[in-house]
Amino acid sequence: MDHDAALDCRLAVPAASGAVGRDAWVALALLTAAYTISFVDRTAVSVVQDRIKAELLLTDWQIGLMIGPAFAIVYSLAGLPLARLAERRDRVRLLAWCVGVWSIMAMACGQARSFAGLFIARMGVGIGEAGGNPASHSLIAEYFPETRRSTAIAIYTLGAPLGAFLGAAGTGWLAGQMGWRNAFLMLGIPGFVLVALILLWLRDPTRAAGKVAVLGKAAAIPSFGAVAGKLVRNSAFRHLVWGGSLVVLVGYCLAAFLPALLVRSYGLPLAQVGLLTGLVGGLGGGIGTLVGGFLGDRWAMGRPARLAMLAALAVLPAPALIAGGILSHDLHLAVAGCFFGMIAIYGYVAPAFAQVHALAEERSRATVTSIYYLVTNLVGLGIGPPLLGALSDFWARGRLGLDSAGFVRACLTQGTTPQSGCAPAMAHGMEMALVAMSLLPLAAAVHFMLVARRYRQQSA
Repeated sequence: MDHDAALDCRLAVPAASGAVGRDAWVALALLTAAYTISFVDRTAVSVVQDRIKAELLLTDWQIGLMIGPAFAIVYSLAGLPLARLAERRDRVRLLAWCVGVWSIMAMACGQARSFAGLFIARMGVGIGEAGGNPASHSLIAEYFPETRRSTAIAIYTLGAPLGAFLGAAGTGWLAGQMGWRNAFLMLGIPGFVLVALILLWLRDPTRAAGKVAVLGKAAAIPSFGAVAGKLVRNSAFRHLVWGGSLVVLVGYCLAAFLPALLVRSYGLPLAQVGLLTGLVGGLGGGIGTLVGGFLGDRWAMGRPARLAMLAALAVLPAPALIAGGILSHDLHLAVAGCFFGMIAIYGYVAPAFAQVHALAEERSRATVTSIYYLVTNLVGLGIGPPLLGALSDFWARGRLGLDSAGFVRACLTQGTTPQSGCAPAMAHGMEMALVAMSLLPLAAAVHFMLVARRYRQQSA
């Protein structure tokens, strides 16, 4: 990067010595706020899923499609061209545009009158959010030196659990007060406020004041094919991606379907469901994120092998915690198991992204981040929720001894009263599906250990 040019920018980039100025923290706060709002909009639909299911007469598989692929496919695919745009254009303006789009489409979710309408609105949310992470990660990598980057990433990633908490608790309360449709309208408003703050206070350190042309001469932007080819040939990156994908799958499934578990198995009201879901995903995820970032900088100290091993050790306890809590059939133990399991799951985030950034060249960080998100979201969010929904339907039908058509007639037909066994069967199906999914971090830990071994072999 052209250091002299960067000095003229409104928000300065820290020196290589490790110093981080006030402007970098202001930028990080705005980027974290954007990530937080994105997860508020992403989480809301999970909290009210049983009301949507009852009103639109949907199966768990359809709910999974709406929560997962409707968002994940366009989110992942649109992320690539938007990441390439972030390498060439003002990232701040791109981020502001994305926040505005996903806020509008989140409000549109509340106006959907059919499964197709809700599916399309969720696709719109995915398109808007697709450009947020690549641009933000690229900016963070410029504002913070490598020795402080794990902490910066942990703070930024804290937006996910914070947004999950606000989205779950806020949506649960709003839906209880004014209905789920009006709740979505209210949730879109903060995004428009943030758009104004981003445009007023944040500047792109290397694109501002016409510096793009200057930078372009100093550091050419590598082609997408060159970046992707280099990553595919890197076995450490491949294992990092697959391990991350499995962890993301479990995290998304737990966040998406914990509300259904609490409603079906314990009969909790929606406001309490939102609060407990928010505490599990928000507080638990936040603790895990911060601890992972702290240990990544203090214990691993930027060393890739230690970062990979830290990610492996973080996720190992998750299966026993989550499965044990759910199978206890005790509300307090179930919530506690999911809470500590979420801490374990989120502990991998900062160490993993610190490795992703280390593998990227200066003008390809947005693209590398987008590729990582492409795979992890297509697997974790694109496959996870519909797979869990299908498993839930499968075990629910098995409990009733019905095939698919018989299950729909007995439990999901308009104008008829569901059979008496439908509710406990659907609760059983959700419990078993969540337990099955909770075992996947064991495989993820193996991938992270292979990453650590690869780094040790390279340094030997």
